[in-house]
Amino acid sequence: MKDKLITKTLESLHEKAALDSIERAAQTKAEPNVEKTHKWATAYLAVGKVEGEFLYFIANVSGAKNIVEFGCSYGISTIYLAAAAKNNAGHVITSDFEPNKVTGATKNIAMAGLEDFVTILPGDAMQTLSAVKGPIDLLFLDGAKDLYLPVFNMLLPKLRKGSIILADNADKQELQEFNKTLTSAKERYITSFLSEGRLLAAICI
Repeated sequence: MKDKLITKTLESLHEKAALDSIERAAQTKAEPNVEKTHKWATAYLAVGKVEGEFLYFIANVSGAKNIVEFGCSYGISTIYLAAAAKNNAGHVITSDFEPNKVTGATKNIAMAGLEDFVTILPGDAMQTLSAVKGPIDLLFLDGAKDLYLPVFNMLLPKLRKGSIILADNADKQELQEFNKTLTSAKERYITSFLSEGRLLAAICI
């Protein structure tokens, strides 16, 4: 990635995400009974630099223009995808349920100079993403784990032949059913687990 503004913004955000992770680990140890939902409401829960660069690479080389993301958090993954969308004269439609994350992502995306290439839809993704128009070139799932399969099924009719599906946190127990849905349908998808099983990649065939 050659754009210095984007690179500088991502470096800063990765540093903030790492610090946030350390602080929350300490908080969890000190206050183990604090609700996870409360802690996750403001947590970065961001993709790492290696995974982010992979998102950029795949979106870029595939020529993806219509990119849909479920769960933008503070916008780190969105920036990687939007950088590729900018190269491809495309656009990213993303979503998040938490208002503070939508506000933060909006600010961070603007800092990277990519606000013209991203639309953030706040609220329940089952409602907001239902209006997305196809064909979708690339779908990235990184929101609430229990919604991966419902969101995927909702958007499935809008995926074209050759569409790329990427799912973060694929190694989580909650995603076994989602993983099985894609990996067992060998006549519909080519699948592979990457990054030590943390990322599921699939191509519609």
